[in-house]
Amino acid sequence: MTSASNNDRHEPELADLTESAALDGSACVPMQALRPADPAGLGLARARVLGAMFGDHSAVARIGRFRVLERLGAGAMGVVHAAYDPDLDRGVALKLVAVPTTGRAAALAEAKALARLSHPNVVPIYDVGIDGDHVYLVMELVRGKTLRRWIDGRRRRAILEVYQQAGAALAAAHAAGLVHRDFKPDNAIVGADGRVRVVDFGLACEAEDPALDARLRPAAGTPRFMAPEIAAGAAVTAAADQYSFCVALSDALATVTGEPASRRITAVLERGRASDPAARFTSMTQLLRALARDPARTRRRIAALAAVAAAIGTTAFLAGQRTPHAADDPAADRLASCDTGAARLASAWSPTARASALTRIASLGAYGRSLAPQLERGLAAHENRWVTGHRGACRDRMSGVDSDTLSDRRTACLRQASDAYARLGELVAAAQPASLVDLARAAQSLPDPAVCSDGEALASDVAPPRRDLAASVAQLRTRLTRARVDLRAGRYTEARDAAKAEVSRARALGYPPVLAEALLLEGHAQSQLHATEHDRADAIPILVEATSVAIVAHLDPVAIEAWARRAWAQATSTDPDHALGGVEVIEALAERTPSARFAHALLYNNVGNVELAGDQREPARRDFQRALDKARGVTGDGALELIGIRANLGLVSDDHELGDQLLAEAEARRVELLGREHPDTLELSSMRGTITIDDLGRALAVLTPVCRGYELHAALQSTAALCWHDVEWLHRELGDDAAAIAALERARRVAPGDAALAMARLALVRGTPAAAAPQLAALLSATPETPAMPWWKRRDRAALQVELGEAQRRSGELRAARTTLRAAVAQLAEITDRHPSALDQRWLGRARVELALTLAALGATEAELAPIANAAIAWLGRVGSPSRELAALRRGKAVR
Repeated sequence: MTSASNNDRHEPELADLTESAALDGSACVPMQALRPADPAGLGLARARVLGAMFGDHSAVARIGRFRVLERLGAGAMGVVHAAYDPDLDRGVALKLVAVPTTGRAAALAEAKALARLSHPNVVPIYDVGIDGDHVYLVMELVRGKTLRRWIDGRRRRAILEVYQQAGAALAAAHAAGLVHRDFKPDNAIVGADGRVRVVDFGLACEAEDPALDARLRPAAGTPRFMAPEIAAGAAVTAAADQYSFCVALSDALATVTGEPASRRITAVLERGRASDPAARFTSMTQLLRALARDPARTRRRIAALAAVAAAIGTTAFLAGQRTPHAADDPAADRLASCDTGAARLASAWSPTARASALTRIASLGAYGRSLAPQLERGLAAHENRWVTGHRGACRDRMSGVDSDTLSDRRTACLRQASDAYARLGELVAAAQPASLVDLARAAQSLPDPAVCSDGEALASDVAPPRRDLAASVAQLRTRLTRARVDLRAGRYTEARDAAKAEVSRARALGYPPVLAEALLLEGHAQSQLHATEHDRADAIPILVEATSVAIVAHLDPVAIEAWARRAWAQATSTDPDHALGGVEVIEALAERTPSARFAHALLYNNVGNVELAGDQREPARRDFQRALDKARGVTGDGALELIGIRANLGLVSDDHELGDQLLAEAEARRVELLGREHPDTLELSSMRGTITIDDLGRALAVLTPVCRGYELHAALQSTAALCWHDVEWLHRELGDDAAAIAALERARRVAPGDAALAMARLALVRGTPAAAAPQLAALLSATPETPAMPWWKRRDRAALQVELGEAQRRSGELRAARTTLRAAVAQLAEITDRHPSALDQRWLGRARVELALTLAALGATEAELAPIANAAIAWLGRVGSPSRELAALRRGKAVR
């Protein structure tokens, strides 16, 4: 997306090929390629002319709430104007993209997706909206020069440096699943602060899998920089941006006279722009590392260190001396001092130690082999973001861009991220097979260093500690950071005990903000122990105090999060009816704190969960949607937790297709962060197979690999057995008794201690229902119905009644079967009316079939039989169940 500069107003190079793209349903469609004309341009021009000629302030051009000041540039990507935001009293860049009505929703959705990309080297998008026939994007107004203009007269080292920043932006986009598709020197601006911002993500799209679709795709981009595979209409992957980047950097280095690029740099660029995508680097991050790797510079550093070591005791001689390089280019030397981020992060967890630890992880069984490369990718991405953030913070401090307060906050933010990284390194080094699942969660919950460059996120009116307390507060926060990593790593008792100790220290210090942080952590850890309901109940007073202290200290994000976690703990323990007391107050607090996106999203998610537990489906759906809207853009610590919002919304959707789409999106995100074999990912796949997918064959295809995945985890064998029970039910419903028996045998084998249900069902499938009936009756008696029983447990109990009724019918106990099945149908009909999931509908359908067959065998009258038989026939026809049951019901007879 383009953000133009007042200092560099040339029209961007136009790409004829961009106008050939359209909304054709392919995975990668540029929203800007919908309409190249600018019908709003005449209206804006007319408004400006009227305002100038007649002082007609009502004619000042406006788009949404924004007052348009001047046109900055135009191209195939849209038209960019400088504008004024009266609400926030700031200048912005406003980009308009003409979109036909049919493509508006898709364009807006893509714009919102791009708005979630947060990185210091990407122009941030503040807002998106629709005005007439246009989608508009509100962005930072960057003042500077494009890379094409900036490189004039620059030295090779400086050019490589700014392109490293541009490459970091592309790497961040790739980590978010996006491909720029049109990187070129005109689409990156070097701001007055020296920071590069990549712009014009207008052709960006989600990366595609080359194996999924062989259809030719519409080519889009600038021919000079376009990867060959895009020109050929092949799948668009992150490798395409590598090609464009290397072509642009090669061109830039060619402008440097008297200083040719080294053979090493030339070789890197040749590989990056190889015609075959497979021959390029495995990622943009690897390419950037190869560019930064300078053997000669490393040798010089080693020699310098040796010289320093030899000169100990003679520092007075060296004092005040300047190196020749500093004399030649002092500004470059100061900037070079900001390139120490990698070394600083290595002091927290060295690359050698990390590689050794990951090798060890891979040796810890089948899941360890799957997890190790997943961890490596996530850690490499974190390292890249931290180093980039450190460089930006250092340069902004040197150049005076940041105030002292903001600079201190950025430094503290980066320190927190490196402290968390160090603690994770310790946990990875000591990991055992049983801790790998939680370790994966911890690795993806590290604080996002990109947030440390977000001035809005760092803004706060919280008073800093007194100077005499500053060091103690900093040390306390370091210990809290380590305990927070322990919490994410499933070490709940250790995290709780550590936080409790910090609460005592914070009380002694008398600095409320850090006390609130410590109380929140203690309460959260306490609520996660899950040993008994008392653990969650014990968390309530801690979280109540955290909320109160945080409100007094103006620490709104902590107050909101503490209240939300208290509401969940209370709803699942002592007093669910009053768990949402005071929600209006905390909502108002959240609305005044728009930067607290994680806390805001967590608030509405937890409110929705409390409502759903109270059987208030519609309010829950509303609040899950609000939570999803607030969760957009959250990265780092908390992003993993918020994936559950999309799943929750999918689970309460009455439209199963939409619900499955939401669950599939959540599943894909967890695959990206945790891997396909992580239990959290498997849980979402299981939900899809049981709750949102109507088609039984498709559900079976989704569930079968899930069961195998659960078997990889020693602690989840009972879960694997339950999964195989679901698979068995689907096979039996589809008439494949042999496959059903195999699934039950596997369930019994993986969890021999939970074999009672498997034995009962095996008796049913093998044709000995008389043996199944007493076993099912015993299981039913073990779960007596109570008034306080939640609806999902009532559903599970009714499912046991259905199978007991089937066993009774097939054993000839028809009157007992009728009583059992009528109760089951009534219960399931009530539940399905309020919670129409695929699972509830499956059990209700099977219950009606069994009741209809029982009534037919008892010789029921047509008036009694017809309603239930017609519903049963409709169900069997819908799911494709065995024809023998359909035929029997149509004849009004029973089947054995």
